[in-house]
Amino acid sequence: MNSSRRWLVIFAVVIGILVVATVSLVLFNNGKKVTLLPEDAPQGIVQRYLIAVQNKDYQQAANYLSFGASGPFTTYDDWLRSVTVMPETSNQTTWKATLGEVTQNGNYATVEVIIDTFRAAGVFGGSQVSQPISFQLTKTGNSWFITSPTYIYWIY
Repeated sequence: MNSSRRWLVIFAVVIGILVVATVSLVLFNNGKKVTLLPEDAPQGIVQRYLIAVQNKDYQQAANYLSFGASGPFTTYDDWLRSVTVMPETSNQTTWKATLGEVTQNGNYATVEVIIDTFRAAGVFGGSQVSQPISFQLTKTGNSWFITSPTYIYWIY
């Protein structure tokens, strides 16, 4: 009986730690104002695209993408179907993006981004996954457009 009580206490402590961590993430990450980067810079376009995706403002997000015959999506409607194909579910992931290194070569640029996704994975599962994504951009006139990736798989 003493051994089972000890496991119960350990289990309660683990649950408590997870609850405190979750509440802390919500409280400390919500309400922070993001300083927008210049819209004429590749990292500014990627930042605005990610904010629009996070706000589910897909019309605005699409304005930062380059659609063409060579890409996986040739029109806004094709892209929108790929974004909204998954139904809203209660276990949808929460994510945040961190902009990294920017490489610019004439009319082409790469912006490195780390996407941290947070999923409910149970008591013993890892709840955060980090993945690097390289956004490729091209400059047309005075504006930058994202050419790759045009899909947003990390939100599901």
